[in-house]
Amino acid sequence: MSRSDARSSSLRRRPSRTVPASVVAVVLLAVGVLAAVAAIARLVQGSWASQVTGPASAVAGLTWGSTAVIAASAVVAVLGVVLVVAGVKPGAHTSTRLDTSRGLGVVAEREYVISNRSLARLAAARADLVNGVDDVSASVSSRRVHLDVTTTSEQRDHIRARVVAAVTEGLTAAAVQPQPRVTAAVRTKEI
Repeated sequence: MSRSDARSSSLRRRPSRTVPASVVAVVLLAVGVLAAVAAIARLVQGSWASQVTGPASAVAGLTWGSTAVIAASAVVAVLGVVLVVAGVKPGAHTSTRLDTSRGLGVVAEREYVISNRSLARLAAARADLVNGVDDVSASVSSRRVHLDVTTTSEQRDHIRARVVAAVTEGLTAAAVQPQPRVTAAVRTKEI
C-alpha cells in the first residue's frame, strides 16, 4: 500500500480499542436487562421479587466504612482504571513501514507499508525455501519475527541459523524499516 498525499494521515494504523468498549457494553447491557426484568416482575406481581429484595436489604444494611463496601469500591475503581487505560492506550501497529530511500524503483515521496500478516507470510515463505524445512509458521510483533520450524533433520542448530539468515536477508531485500529481529525455534519431527 502507498500514499502520497502530504496532508493525509499515516498508513501505519493502530487497532481500534473494541475490547474495552465491548466489555463495558456487555456489563451495561446485563445490568439493563436485569433491571428491566425486575421492573417487569414488579409491575406484574405488584411487589419486588425476592431476588431483588434480598440483595437490596443486605446492601441497605451496610455502612460506607464497612469492609464489603470498601472492597467492592476498590474492585470497581481498579476495573475502571484498567478499562480507561485499555481504551486510551494505543494498540500496537498493524503494519510495518518500508524504506523507500534505498531506490527500489518506487516513488520516494510516498509512504509504503506492509501488514504484519503479510510480513509473517513473507518470512514463512523465505524460511520454507531453506533445505531441510518441512513446515514453518511465523508470527510478527512490533520488533520481532518469530518462526516455528519443523524438520526431519537432526541438525536443528544448522537449520535454525540458515532459516534466520534467509529470513533476515529477505526482510532486508524487502526494505522493512526498522529491521525486526528474527528468531526461530526448530523442532525435529519423527518420520
